[in-house]
Amino acid sequence: MKVTFFRILAIVMLIMGSSLGSAAYASHDNETEFIGVIESLPNTAGFIGDWQVSGRTVHVTAATRIEQEDGPVAFGATVKVEGNSRSDNSVDAEEIEVKQGNDDEAEVKFKGTIETLPATPGFIGDWRVGGRTIHVSSSSRIETEDGPVAVGAFVEIEGAVRSDGSMDATKIEVKSNGAGDDGRDELKGAIESLPAGQGFVGDWRVSGRTVHVTLATILNQEHGAFIVGALVEVKGTMRADGSIDATRIEVQSPSSGSGGEGQSTNLKGAIQNLPSGSTLIGDWTIKNQTVHVTSSTKLSAEHGAFAVGTRVKVKGLRLADSSIVATKIQVKDSN
Repeated sequence: MKVTFFRILAIVMLIMGSSLGSAAYASHDNETEFIGVIESLPNTAGFIGDWQVSGRTVHVTAATRIEQEDGPVAFGATVKVEGNSRSDNSVDAEEIEVKQGNDDEAEVKFKGTIETLPATPGFIGDWRVGGRTIHVSSSSRIETEDGPVAVGAFVEIEGAVRSDGSMDATKIEVKSNGAGDDGRDELKGAIESLPAGQGFVGDWRVSGRTVHVTLATILNQEHGAFIVGALVEVKGTMRADGSIDATRIEVQSPSSGSGGEGQSTNLKGAIQNLPSGSTLIGDWTIKNQTVHVTSSTKLSAEHGAFAVGTRVKVKGLRLADSSIVATKIQVKDSN
């Protein structure tokens, strides 16, 4: 009986030893590699977090290498995952390589002006470019040969579009700085409306198109003032709705003519009326004509102060109602 008991005990210990040895071996042999289709992604910078790949959870960290040479990381893309398996069959990914992009999430190109940037090393995080959110990760390639990454810079982005219209950038190339001439979309036409209030930031209407103007937009009034009827050249990026995010707007040189709408004109005469208030901005009356003075009007009082009765010379643009938008008003020398 005792022999039988010890024999059974020996067999049990042999089996347990075998099992323990097997388990120990598995703990050192948990490297795994598999190919699958991305079913879900975390909405984080660099896709850090848990992915779902062909029914399997894949844990991605900042140390995970993500190769996107053959396509962007996107829903439906086929990827090769290398890493270490956990006991629950999930994988701690060391490397993920996109083998084939999703045709429905094909990589696209998009051009626009940088509106906002994250205050992070390498600008990793969400950018705002041309009214669109751009997700930038550590694997996004950023090329700055033609200019630095900065608000107002014009960039070309390659990546995959998400269902919400945002993009996961695989490559961003700076095409120029804010003042660059780089073949952006152009529009030439007459200003039909300007934003209400002081300044020009807001939505303009130029030849039937909406033009979005921000603090980063370069405004050139060398050849005249921004007023309704003025002829301008707009450079920027066209949105899907046909509107333009303006990077630069310039008043065009008035063409020669008889002083019709939008044409340059001169006026000499005495000031008959000035706007009330501490500033001179507003409507003046000179030689029985209405003269619109804006914050962009150059006022030269070298030969005396602006007052009722003072003789002045006005340069500006004539509107359809025969009033004048002044680009410059100069007090005439009384001598």
